[in-house]
Amino acid sequence: MYLYLVRHGQSTGNERQLFFGLRDHPLTELGREQAREAAEKLNEVEFSRCLSSPLSRAWDTAMICTGGRHVVPESCPAILEQDMGELEGLTWGAAEARFGDHIGLLLNDWFHTTPPGGEPPARMLERVGGCVDGLVRRGEDTLLVAHNGSLSLVLLHLGLVKENDLFRREWTFRHGCYSAVRVDGSGAELVRFNR
Repeated sequence: MYLYLVRHGQSTGNERQLFFGLRDHPLTELGREQAREAAEKLNEVEFSRCLSSPLSRAWDTAMICTGGRHVVPESCPAILEQDMGELEGLTWGAAEARFGDHIGLLLNDWFHTTPPGGEPPARMLERVGGCVDGLVRRGEDTLLVAHNGSLSLVLLHLGLVKENDLFRREWTFRHGCYSAVRVDGSGAELVRFNR
């Protein structure tokens, strides 16, 4: 089976360079164009199911990516982005002014650093991993439309990256692309990344 991973297009939160996870920032016009780019690239693959984070930036991307197919996106809260707690809605500068060194720790060792008042990454991994395990049991080629954090944890759960790889520039899911993971009885293989 294949998992096709798509990060939502640019949102107003990305555009404003905010810390955000559960706040529902909609797609920008550029974000809609990036979703269309991802949809066009996905024309080369087949999938029978689509799960999407219920946040509008992901949901709208999923609707664009499944347009013209006989696949209706399903809302999946398990692949929501991380709750950023007290960082939600702060600019990078405001976050650094308020929380100082904690922001550097968060950026340099995300998996072992919980945002103030936010969701621990290990707990997030449990919910994302549970979703992935359920998909593998079903064995259907599936499109997952979500967020950089949750998609990164899909790779971690499947053993394709290590904890210290998370949020490194080379492992950031880009807007307007898709990644492909093949999963079979012998394990998982990252076939494409940011195509």
